Amino acid sequence: MADIVSQPWFWPAVIVSVGLPLALILLTEFHNALARRNSRAAPIVLMVRNYLVPVAGVLVLISQPGAWQGEGTWPRVIWTIFGLLVIVVTINAINHLVFHRAEKGSWRDRFPKIFSDLIRFVFIVLGIAAVFWWVWDADVAGVFAALGVTSIVVGLALQHAVGSVVSGLFLIFESPFELGDWIEVGDERGQIIEVNWRAVHLDTANGILVIPTAELAGSSFVNLSRSPSPYEAGTELLFSTDDPPGRVRELLVQVARDIPLVSEDAEPYAAALPGARFEVAIPLRSPGDRFAVLNAFNTRVWYAARRAGLHLDGDITDVWHTPGRLQDALRKIAPALSLKPGETDALAGRARLERYCSGESILRPGMIPNETRFILEGTVTLGIPTEEHGFVQVAQLAPGDPIGITALSRTQTISRAVASSEVDVVVLPVQVLDDIVRTHPVVAREFVRESENRVHHARTALTAVGERLPLARRVLG
Repeated sequence: MADIVSQPWFWPAVIVSVGLPLALILLTEFHNALARRNSRAAPIVLMVRNYLVPVAGVLVLISQPGAWQGEGTWPRVIWTIFGLLVIVVTINAINHLVFHRAEKGSWRDRFPKIFSDLIRFVFIVLGIAAVFWWVWDADVAGVFAALGVTSIVVGLALQHAVGSVVSGLFLIFESPFELGDWIEVGDERGQIIEVNWRAVHLDTANGILVIPTAELAGSSFVNLSRSPSPYEAGTELLFSTDDPPGRVRELLVQVARDIPLVSEDAEPYAAALPGARFEVAIPLRSPGDRFAVLNAFNTRVWYAARRAGLHLDGDITDVWHTPGRLQDALRKIAPALSLKPGETDALAGRARLERYCSGESILRPGMIPNETRFILEGTVTLGIPTEEHGFVQVAQLAPGDPIGITALSRTQTISRAVASSEVDVVVLPVQVLDDIVRTHPVVAREFVRESENRVHHARTALTAVGERLPLARRVLG
């Protein structure tokens, strides 16, 4: 037994036969733990386990006296493979420790990828040269001299192009923008969807615009996404000189505030200009929403101005609001209110017609309605806003259905009614409804039945998304 232990190959064999499996088991468990945490270091540990450790075990065996005799080629090949694996693992480990999960805004986060790639390439070349010099006794001095002369010649030949690339790289290193930002360059505006060492790609309304980084570095541009306050979309509107400026400004702000894409961090504002003109500024969540917000605003303000009796663009004509159309509307809703033909004529002086465009809110949460609207044309979506699931639809209201049925009970509503198409309604003040209910008590019972029906639909819809109807205010409009 003592003779075997004294042999030069015994302890290396024990190390390989016992240490190698043990090391593989430990590295496997370490890799699994990193993989469960989705760590980028997991592939590095796997590479060490699958390649570096087994090759190291082979090297332990061939490094013993008598295993490497003379100038054998295969031992050198194994040492070369081991050296290359060490280089690859080391570079990947440094890249993981230095650049992975860099803090936002730190120099590591802003360090251009092309620079890290160049540094990695230089270290790989130096590592390979060192391996060949150490293992194969290669003369690498001549290789480096040739590479140096070649780089000088290529640099002189491409100095203009390289200068442009370098200026672009320094722009990326400065990081005045990042993916997802909106920038404005001259007459072009777009969202940055790709940034590389050569160019910046902008997604504009007319396609993808590719701008060389060197061109951006030599010119000025505006980063619309890095303003300390939300980006504002502005427009000008003209009203009649007979319209009170205070009412107009209040209307414009209310219309702008009701658009879903408007930022919640700032309030829209309107300013009166000479000549019955008004300037409106609408803060946006993203500069990319500018066209959609202005389109929605310009559409909604037309309907809102007609409902408020204001004269957008100085237009004082309105062929839609006519006495005949109002009488026809009252006759349509007469059955729902148990009214006789003669009774509808008496309501004409106290009712009115309104129109809403798709997306406008007809009823808002927290309101105590003082009017009830009956749908004449179009459809309205009734729902309840929630913090987690947004707008939960409760019912789809059609012609003949009332909006604001809590007006009779003077109760606050928790629902929102949104026009899902162009909607025509006839509006009855709560005093008119009181008079109708005193004459026709059945109308009150129908309103109560409709309210309970909507509460039932609301409870079902909220339960389906894991929400509950508030106990204190189970009233829907």
